[in-house]
Amino acid sequence: MKKLWQKNWKLDKVIEAFETKGDLLLDQKLVAYDVQGSIAHAKMLYKIGILTEKEFDGLHVGLQDILKLHKAGKFVLKTGDEDMHTKIENYLTKNYGDVGKKIHTARSRNDQVLTALRLYSKAEITKIQKEIQSLIEAFKTMQSKYGSIPMPGYTHMQKAMPSTIGLWVGSYIDSLSDDKEMINAAYELIDQSPLGSAAGYGVSIPLDRKFTAEILGFKNVQENPLYCQHSRGKFDAAVLASLTQTLLTINKFASDALLFTTGEFDFFHVAQEITTGSSIMPQKRNLDVAELLRSKVHIVLGNYTQIVSLNSNLISGYNRDIQDSKKPFMESLDITLQSLKVATILVDSITPNKKKLKVSMTNDLFATEQVLKLVLLGDNFRDSYQKIGKKYTKG
Repeated sequence: MKKLWQKNWKLDKVIEAFETKGDLLLDQKLVAYDVQGSIAHAKMLYKIGILTEKEFDGLHVGLQDILKLHKAGKFVLKTGDEDMHTKIENYLTKNYGDVGKKIHTARSRNDQVLTALRLYSKAEITKIQKEIQSLIEAFKTMQSKYGSIPMPGYTHMQKAMPSTIGLWVGSYIDSLSDDKEMINAAYELIDQSPLGSAAGYGVSIPLDRKFTAEILGFKNVQENPLYCQHSRGKFDAAVLASLTQTLLTINKFASDALLFTTGEFDFFHVAQEITTGSSIMPQKRNLDVAELLRSKVHIVLGNYTQIVSLNSNLISGYNRDIQDSKKPFMESLDITLQSLKVATILVDSITPNKKKLKVSMTNDLFATEQVLKLVLLGDNFRDSYQKIGKKYTKG
């Protein structure tokens, strides 16, 4: 397959595989978004007179063909295609003639992939926000069913003060609500169109970048073409930073679920269908789904570090190092989406052991309340604290 840049030499096969093999798998997920960007670009080229109506119609039909093939699993990137941009342009040229050679006018693969990634990110974040809301609703259902049931509250891993299932679950509702706001902030940041910035220095043709931004559903145009390139790592890192907040919330809930469902605590039971067994111990029912949920924030945090590191110490303009940020970025979006779906299933599968929770509400949990009752009767706090403390300490 001829490369878009190819002139009078062929790329070494080992080098080609090293540079493109893993990236082709990621590009496969971006094909539809790259086609969307190409349709918008073609409409703009027609608007400013670069394409005739007939040429635009041909390109539009061809790009729609690619979308249909992609949805049917028949537009598959293979070694030699180099990337999705090459595959798409070669398809258009082969099937629709020289007009296929015009689609890349005033465009670079740099702003193409930026645009595709932005569109992909917006779509995935929208899915993530819906799943966060689903998890919130699952917690609200749990709160509604069991919220009034007392349970111990803990500090320093020791019983501390009385609490309720409602208070415990409510903390996750509030946490996820804040997580949504942080992801919204990242979404607002990436909702800028880089299309038309080319390789980072714009082009001499007067493009209508606002027109393409509106077609693609971007809120704004990212004006400075060089910053379009520089922002890729910054924006990716900002998205991942927001995702880690959601995964931190899931991490804490998973840790609680693991502790409170142990035989020693036995505060909650989970549906058998979400547990696994041991290959050697026949009695085991393991809530390892919670362990895997707990781990995901660490993976995404590692991906965040990769992206920040890959974008450090680079001079202005595009550097191919950035290609290696695509995998950790796309992986993190997928991890977050799947974790939210699984966490919702976990919440829906939990029921309280009312008997064990009632027994766990021991007198020491009410020590602070006893101090405050004395304060309300006129005693000072410190003397009351010492008086009640002697009832619960030895020696």
